[in-house]
Amino acid sequence: MRRFMDRSRQYLDALVTRRRTVVVTIIVLIATLVWWSQQPLPVIPSVDTVYPPPVHDGPFDGSWDYMRDKDNLLLKQGECMQAFPGLFDEVERAKRDRQLHPITIQEIDSIQPRNGYVRAMIYDQQLYVIATEGHIYSREIATLQALQRALVTSPERLPNIEFALNSDDRIDSVALWGYARREQDKNIWLMPDFGYWSWPETKAGSVKEVVLRTEMAEQLQNLSWENKIPKILWRGATMGLKLREKLIKVTANQPWADVKALEWRNHDSMRDDLKSMSDHCEYKYLVHTEGNSYSGRLKYLQSCRSVVIAHKMDWIQHQHPLLRDSGPDQNHVTVKRDFSDLKAKIEWLQTHDEEARRIADNNVRTFRERYLTPAAEVCYWRRLIIAWAAVSDFKPEFFKTENGKKVWRGLPVESFLLERRMEWDPY
Repeated sequence: MRRFMDRSRQYLDALVTRRRTVVVTIIVLIATLVWWSQQPLPVIPSVDTVYPPPVHDGPFDGSWDYMRDKDNLLLKQGECMQAFPGLFDEVERAKRDRQLHPITIQEIDSIQPRNGYVRAMIYDQQLYVIATEGHIYSREIATLQALQRALVTSPERLPNIEFALNSDDRIDSVALWGYARREQDKNIWLMPDFGYWSWPETKAGSVKEVVLRTEMAEQLQNLSWENKIPKILWRGATMGLKLREKLIKVTANQPWADVKALEWRNHDSMRDDLKSMSDHCEYKYLVHTEGNSYSGRLKYLQSCRSVVIAHKMDWIQHQHPLLRDSGPDQNHVTVKRDFSDLKAKIEWLQTHDEEARRIADNNVRTFRERYLTPAAEVCYWRRLIIAWAAVSDFKPEFFKTENGKKVWRGLPVESFLLERRMEWDPY
């Protein structure tokens, strides 16, 4: 009997201990929940905060609406003309120049394939790569991706064409598609540069990515005009270019300048001096300089609500006809190529802050909120295709003859973009 009572007592003691442990655990959990509930919650932007709702939904109605139309890749030719007046000036210039002497297949055949060269054709709404020569980083891939997007989203059938492009900074002045040209390079047809799709090597990303980061910064970090740094900003490698070295010299030790040269493979330079494109937008004034020929940074600077200051440029890109350096629509400031008047221009901007703000607002309204959008880019590509076809005196041949057999002349771009080569063995 006593043994039974001892065991019962031990059981009861263990039960009480377990219950006490459970009670203590519950009390601790309740206290933790109470403490946690009193802590400030992290600020997570809502979708509406990052993406303000469109003014109204619906298709393009003849008047441009940035929030509604910026990603509309389905605009027809007539709608493109309504939405983007002035965007196609370079295409029309090239077309006029070839009206009396059309492009021939012999002319395309005679083009010297240099590094960055791609020969291609559009046949029955499919893009084919015919030949390539070398490559320049990811440029050709980005350009073919952008062209393919414009092609597969086109609401209207596009003509069959054969053409060649080159992704280098400087290309021969022949019937090539290129990123930039000088005034005397009449034969070059301008296309949007690779950075519209993406510039991953510098971590700049795509134009759309830069715009998104910039708009988020403006909304979430209170990046208003009043809060911007009242200095000019420039970052870049000088590459031994006198133009850029002159900028470094003119701005040295100036209180209104934050100008530094970068060394791309120098860890300290990258850590201390590199600025992201959204970082650029924290400054009121941004300097644009040409490089080996044009510079791919301009479109990114045009994404900022800042005053873009550019020297007189020798190289023309497809969006340059939209630049205005005077008048009510002024969207940038021009200085001399030796930057000898840069100080005077900065001092004027600093003492005329409302005028500077107007120029910055015009920059955003013209470029970020209209002519740099994906909608504008695909419209430009399609206009380029149509104009090229209009002054070509030949139609592309789908087949070629090898060993008495007909074979395809081109590789579908989808396979090329995956393999990044024209020939390979299975596995």
